[in-house]
Order: sequence, then C-alpha cells, then structure tokens
Amino acid sequence: MNVIYISLFFIFTFLSVTHALECYVCEQQEGNDDKCIKTVRMCQRYEDTCATLILWTTPHEWTPRGERRHYISKGCDTRDSCTRLLYGLATVCTRNWYEDWACVECCQGDRCNRYVVLGSDNIRSSLILLMFTLFVTLFIRLY
Repeated sequence: MNVIYISLFFIFTFLSVTHALECYVCEQQEGNDDKCIKTVRMCQRYEDTCATLILWTTPHEWTPRGERRHYISKGCDTRDSCTRLLYGLATVCTRNWYEDWACVECCQGDRCNRYVVLGSDNIRSSLILLMFTLFVTLFIRLY
C-alpha cells in the first residue's frame, strides 16, 4: 500500500510542473524586428507581465535635420511595476512625431508583447494615404 502512495506522490510531483510566463526581450532596438521578435525569455515566478518601453527621440549620434527614431525595449516585469511606469509616463506619451515621447505597454499572456504600437509611423502612413486619396478624387473629378 505504501508503494502506491509513494508512486502517486512522485507522479503528481512531476506532473505539477509550474508554467512560467514567456516574454519577448530586447534592449534599445531601433525597430520591432530582428531581436525584438526572435528572442524569448522565461520570466521569473514572480514576474506576471510582459512590458514594452517605446522611446521616440533623437539618437545619440548626429542625424540630418535631427531626425528622431524609435527605440524599443521589451522584457518581463510585475504587474504593479509596469502599471506604475505606465501611469508615470502617461503625461509624456503623446506620440507626436515632432517631439520626444516615451510610452509603456503592459500585457499578460505568453509572448503577448510581440506587436508594438509605434504611433508616429502610423500617422505618417495615414497622411500619405489621405493625400493619395485626395489626389485621386481631384483627378477623377477633373477628367
């Protein structure tokens, strides 16, 4: 009878392996490609959130016209820490293309921080699409 209890104990011990959260990780990458979507880390047991920090700023090296770039950092975090950072950056998370900004995105779930909302590029793309649509509309009306 003891052999059965010991066997059941070992079976349930090995079956009850805890599953840790997995998040994409990268540091100060200029885009959400390569390392930011190919490197995954298993988080510590206490880390329950995937965090993404997005910076839109001028690079350290010289650029023509002071052009800004995105810098993305991803990793594991706790929900409380990520939320504090999210609310702390709320005033500077403007996503205006003409000024520096920083934003944080927090999510829970395996590899949930794959996609990043960059903001500035979306505005630029939308403006190009809007200008193209206006041009086509005016061209059709004229002919």
